[in-house]
Amino acid sequence: MARKDSILLFVPGIIGLIIIISIFLLDIQLANFQKAYFIEVADETRRNNFFLVQACRELLESNQPEKIRRLFRSRGPNPVIVRLIARGLGPVIETENVPDYLSSHLRSPEIRNMFRENRREDVLVKFDEALGAFMIYHSAHFRAGGRDYLLLMASKCNSMTLLMRQTRQGILILTILGILSTLALIAYFCYWIRSPLNRLFASMSKIAAGELEYPIYVPKAGLVREIAICLQSLTEQLRRQILSLRDGASEREAILNALTEAVLLVKPEGRVEQWNRTALELFFPGIDPENSGDLVCPQELLHCVREAVSSGFRSEELSLKRGDREYQLLAHAVTFSRNGECCCLISVTDLTDIRKLETYRTEFIAAISHEMKTPLTGIVGAVDAINGGALENPEYKVRCIETLTVQSERLHALLQNFLTLTSLERQRVGSDADFLPIRPIAIIRSAVEVGKPAADAAGISIEIGACVEQEFAGDAFLLQQALNNLIQNAILHSGAKRIVVSAVETADRCIDFSVYDDGCGIAPEHLERIFKRFYRVPSPQRKRYGSGIGLAIVKHIALYHRGHVAAESQSGKGAVFHIVIPFDLPDDKGCLSGVNQ
Repeated sequence: MARKDSILLFVPGIIGLIIIISIFLLDIQLANFQKAYFIEVADETRRNNFFLVQACRELLESNQPEKIRRLFRSRGPNPVIVRLIARGLGPVIETENVPDYLSSHLRSPEIRNMFRENRREDVLVKFDEALGAFMIYHSAHFRAGGRDYLLLMASKCNSMTLLMRQTRQGILILTILGILSTLALIAYFCYWIRSPLNRLFASMSKIAAGELEYPIYVPKAGLVREIAICLQSLTEQLRRQILSLRDGASEREAILNALTEAVLLVKPEGRVEQWNRTALELFFPGIDPENSGDLVCPQELLHCVREAVSSGFRSEELSLKRGDREYQLLAHAVTFSRNGECCCLISVTDLTDIRKLETYRTEFIAAISHEMKTPLTGIVGAVDAINGGALENPEYKVRCIETLTVQSERLHALLQNFLTLTSLERQRVGSDADFLPIRPIAIIRSAVEVGKPAADAAGISIEIGACVEQEFAGDAFLLQQALNNLIQNAILHSGAKRIVVSAVETADRCIDFSVYDDGCGIAPEHLERIFKRFYRVPSPQRKRYGSGIGLAIVKHIALYHRGHVAAESQSGKGAVFHIVIPFDLPDDKGCLSGVNQ
């Protein structure tokens, strides 16, 4: 701006130039006026002197010199000297009472040479430097009474001199005023316009560069002040709008990043212009969000994009493999126009867990059908036998009643597990009012007694290991149920010969209930998932598959006591299941770091 605004100086420069040109034209007009005026004066003098020459000739021929002297007397505001010179005799008649400076001026060599060089009758108008005035000179040759005469006349033009001097002074004053006005305009433009505009431009440049909080310079007075105030108001509105847009963009980005669906905006050339965090983690794993650069649309989505471009909308399921994991995805693509370009917005939903949950539910329904089919079949068979007269035979009667009792208890236990799991999921965490002081050894003994008949029937020995004596707050019934589920799992699925149940204190003031078996063990890929609902570890050694909710109940009982569960195992080397809960409730959070919600 400091260089570009030099054009502002052209305004006072042009004004000053106009003033100077006007003064120059005025001077030219004055010179033309002076020239025309003196031409007219010369013509008028020439006409008047013609009659003077005629009068002098007649008076000389009639020998009347006194009349000539009276004729030569000076009249009017301008002094005049007239001299009549006879050839060979010199001056014969001269105007009387003429100022000495005028008389001596006419006798000066310069004037005499001037008349000597002009032999014919002529009128000259000339500015005399010595007198400082305009002079009119007239010379005329004539013959009278047989002698040649020369009539000389010099007249001082005081009025014209005064007029020209005053005019020249006026032009000089106008010239000085014009220069001063031009300088004043330049100073005004520089101080009141150019400098404030430069500072205002500097402020606006900072704001245009993104420094929205940079203050705008507002002069104290002048036209630029009004402009600056308007710009300040506009800038404040722009600042608020930009901040609002930034906040809106941040909100939209936060919303996009909070979505569990992956969202991508794809340009026509296949470049991904915008994405959310889920899309980055799903399609571009390992890329830093801050330095992602230009991303290209994944190959798996190109077909969906092409179909959406041709039809306007496309929805399809696709598979995506990343490392050892395979994702089942549902992609929705819709096109829209922006700046004359066809863009494609894609939202991708991860169906992997849903598909797995559907698989688990299918397996769960099959397992529940199988688990409930056996007791229901027994109950139905016993009822049919009773209806067929089995009560009349004492042996059949006892067998039917025993079947009804065993199968109903089995069905009741299965339903009780479902109700327990549902209740624990709703309660989440227990309070102090729900817990009573209990001893770990009492919980373990009760669980072992409940599981011993089934263990003896399977040829498995159950032992009680090390037990801490210190009491803790908890729900004895739920903890016993959790240990029962672990013992039952070991009996039914591990193929072990020995089960050890113990309770020890950990370094972070927690009690660790553990159930160890020396059975077939669990593969590492199943350890992180065995506590999920309906999940069952497939194994050809297992004869009974179960419902898949026993370990989920164990997990939720641990969570209810602000604890967590864990499993350690290797294939062929047995397994250890842990229920870790804190001694101190509710402030001690030491053992909660491992809780798997």
